[in-house]
Amino acid sequence: MDIPQIITGSALVMAVIALAVIWFGIKFLTGVLNTLAERFNRRRLLIKRLIPVVKVVGWAVGLYVIIAGIFNPPIETIITVSASIGIAVGFASQDILKNIFGGILIILDKPFQVGDKIEVDDTYGEVLEIGLRSTRVVTDDDSVVSIPNGELMNRAVSNSNSSALDCQVVAELLLPLSIDQDKVIAIGKRAAATSRYVFLKKPIAVHVYSQPVGSQNLLKFRVKAYVLDIRLEAQFRSDMTERVLQELRAQNMISAA
Repeated sequence: MDIPQIITGSALVMAVIALAVIWFGIKFLTGVLNTLAERFNRRRLLIKRLIPVVKVVGWAVGLYVIIAGIFNPPIETIITVSASIGIAVGFASQDILKNIFGGILIILDKPFQVGDKIEVDDTYGEVLEIGLRSTRVVTDDDSVVSIPNGELMNRAVSNSNSSALDCQVVAELLLPLSIDQDKVIAIGKRAAATSRYVFLKKPIAVHVYSQPVGSQNLLKFRVKAYVLDIRLEAQFRSDMTERVLQELRAQNMISAA
C-alpha cells in the first residue's frame, strides 16, 4: 500500500483532532494530580511521581491509537517509514534524542523523582517536573532551572531526601575557640528539638570542627536535624540558627552586637 493511500485528508484531520484530545487529556490529568498533591500534603511526593508516568504512557498510547487506529498502515510500510525517519532524525537531532532517552532512563532508573531535592553543579532545589527533554528544578530563591536530561545522565546528582518527605538540614555557626563546647552542643540540640519544623522521629546531632578563618582559628558547630517537609528546609535552617544565637546571647556566651 502506498503512503498517499494511507495518509488521506480525512485521516490527517482525525489525527490532528486526536493529538489535540491527547494533549488536553494529559494536561487535565496532570493538573488534577498537581491539585491533589497540594491538597494532600503528606502524600504529595507519591502523587507527583505519577505525573511523568502519566505523560509517557499517555503519549505512547495516544500515538499507538493514531497510527494503528486512524492510519492503519501495513507492517511493511511501518518498518520502511520508521527506518527512514529514524535515520533522518538520528542525524538531524542527536541532542534531542539523547535528552528523550535520558528522560526515559531517569523515569525508569529513578536516581531522583518529582518532589526530591537534588543538587547538580551549582543548582540545588526541588524537582518540579521530569519531562522527555529536560528536568525542571525550582531553587530556594524561587527560580526555575531547566536541565537537559542528557546532561543529567552524565553528571553527579546529589539527592537530599531520596523520595522521603523529610530530609536532613544543617545549620552552621562559627564561634570563638574559648567558648564552652558542651554548652553550645546542648543548646544546639535543644534548639533543633524545639523547632516547629523538626521531624523528631530521626536523630539530632551537633558536630564540632576547627575552622581557620583568615589569621585565626574558630570552632564550626554543625547542627544536624531532619525537617518535616523538604519545602521547609530554608525556614528550618534559619529557625535553628536564630534559636541558637538567641540562647547564646541570653547566657552571655557571645555579645549581643
